[in-house]
Amino acid sequence: MRARDAVVRPGARARGSADAVIEVPWPGSRLRDMEVETAVREALEVQVLEHEPGQAALTLRDAVARLGPEAVAGGLLDAGAVALRQLVAATDEAIDLDELLERMAVDGAVAPDSVDVLARMMTTAAATAGGIRPPADPLVADLGPERALFGAWLALLSIVRIVAISLERTEADVTEEIVSALDAP
Repeated sequence: MRARDAVVRPGARARGSADAVIEVPWPGSRLRDMEVETAVREALEVQVLEHEPGQAALTLRDAVARLGPEAVAGGLLDAGAVALRQLVAATDEAIDLDELLERMAVDGAVAPDSVDVLARMMTTAAATAGGIRPPADPLVADLGPERALFGAWLALLSIVRIVAISLERTEADVTEEIVSALDAP
């Protein structure tokens, strides 16, 4: 079990504990995480390595049907966090989000009406890379499932491209590293 799978409720009273209860979820939660990681890995491989965006979309659609939009959006942002960690480890530099988004909009890499969604998703991925994983549920509730999933997928693909350019590597190399991290126990 990973530490993120346990929940501590402060102030709850339980036998043998004066201040807190640690709730351990059913083993199915780890299986669900593995399914999300598998779906994200497959979609990323199909999109970046095989250049089949339609098949990547179908993979994500099927994952959303099985696991829900919150889980899939969270998995996409976790994958983006893996790449951002690589960038920070290699360069020890921070990227100015506003400048990056402006440049992406001017270059036509992102539609002007999607900049705000991309900003929220990239910020969430960056927070996760920094060690604080915001839940995807509020993003999905606020933006709606389709817009949130679009934003999370766009953020992941944008992060892969940004990391590849910054580290002078190919997108395939960055994708392979993300896939390896997702496959790790």
